[in-house]
Amino acid sequence: MATSQFDLDSCIMCITSRSSKLFASKFNDAMAPMGINRSSWMALYYIDQQQQIRQRDLAELVGVTGPSMVKIVNQLSAAKLITVAVSAKDHRARLLTLTPAGIQLLNESIPLAEDFRKRVTAGIPQADLDTLDRVMEQMMANANEL
Repeated sequence: MATSQFDLDSCIMCITSRSSKLFASKFNDAMAPMGINRSSWMALYYIDQQQQIRQRDLAELVGVTGPSMVKIVNQLSAAKLITVAVSAKDHRARLLTLTPAGIQLLNESIPLAEDFRKRVTAGIPQADLDTLDRVMEQMMANANEL
């Protein structure tokens, strides 16, 4: 049996893939009272962090494709949570900023995100979380080199 040499259940890539999907689903549940999903929340978060960001750069940070980001941006714009402007330097680039309503929604949702993080990491020592962070960063750097 060829698969006896490889244990998918203990493969870190498989574990992280499954956990990522679980965390995304549960984070969507946590954000449901705010009327927002994980990808939209992440978009608001990164726009806030950058103050203004190109749509393409935001897609990379959120981890979605260009067409998926277009959908997210259109929804956030329709909800008046962000503004979209054309860059004066590059007319192809769309620059995104938060509106006051977007800032308010993000601020109101931070406690939900913090509670989610605390619940998911409950019982795990900070030193272990720091190690996991370093390991995952190195694995992503290695994967980017492939």
